[in-house]
Amino acid sequence: MATWDDVRTIAGELPETSEGLGWGRPAFLVRDKWFVLRREPRHDAVDEHGERIEGLVVLYVPDLETKDVLAADDSGYFMTTPHFANSRMILVHLAAIPVEELREVMIESWLVRAPKRLARTYLESSLED
Repeated sequence: MATWDDVRTIAGELPETSEGLGWGRPAFLVRDKWFVLRREPRHDAVDEHGERIEGLVVLYVPDLETKDVLAADDSGYFMTTPHFANSRMILVHLAAIPVEELREVMIESWLVRAPKRLARTYLESSLED
């Protein structure tokens, strides 16, 4: 399962990404816009037993429909809280998600936040590989 070090490795593979802060928390940014943010445990991030979930990151998704699909998934990788009710952000439980799955959702988050030209160039180069 994934760790913050995996987040760092994946982020380092994406163009024009830097490590910094988002909302005062550790984050990875593309041209000064964060696309993955380390989340401290909060009272509203609990599992089905009411236990706080640690090791969460926040990622952007393309739209609210995608968010709803991910949040309803039975895998236990994704969740949302009332705090994120009408936003295009989803919480990802690092200890639950396999690294390759994390890579996919991080790339998607990067694409949402990257400037359009940079995202297009990245996608075109990915197709060539």
